[in-house]
Amino acid sequence: YKGLAQSGLWGCFDEFNRINLDVLSVCAQQIYCILSAIRERKKSFVFTDGSTVSLDPRVGFFITMNPGYAGRQELPENLKALFRGVTMMVPNRQIIIKVKLAACGYQENDILSKKFFVLYGLCEQQLSKQAHYDFGLRNILSVLRTAGASKRANPDKSEVYLMMRTLRDMNMS
Repeated sequence: YKGLAQSGLWGCFDEFNRINLDVLSVCAQQIYCILSAIRERKKSFVFTDGSTVSLDPRVGFFITMNPGYAGRQELPENLKALFRGVTMMVPNRQIIIKVKLAACGYQENDILSKKFFVLYGLCEQQLSKQAHYDFGLRNILSVLRTAGASKRANPDKSEVYLMMRTLRDMNMS
């Protein structure tokens, strides 16, 4: 955190609640020290290890958490108080698919997005939960990037054909 405070950079710490409680306690002290110096409009401050550190007040700390999973824990109250909570929701995959197809130049984006969405929904429901079956958002975006490249390379071919070929090729490998 000291380097972030000196440079004014932003740091995003993913799955923060997977860190051990003793380490989280140290994080809380260090973040509190930096935020206090910002509140007091100091140019430099004494960090928790006793060293004097220059401060760029543009520094930012962000954390992500996935509560409720195995190996996750609640954050200590002193650490919770340093962050503002934001609730996220599951993204609407059909809208994402439709917009991405439209952005790639697919004129039939409405019907193709519905077919794509239904296909992946059925695959998630009916196929086993093995790791090699991936129908999540990362996979969807990868398929859409490939579908866009296919459309650009073959602008005169049927969009239905291009989309179905992309889905087949990306999921049969």
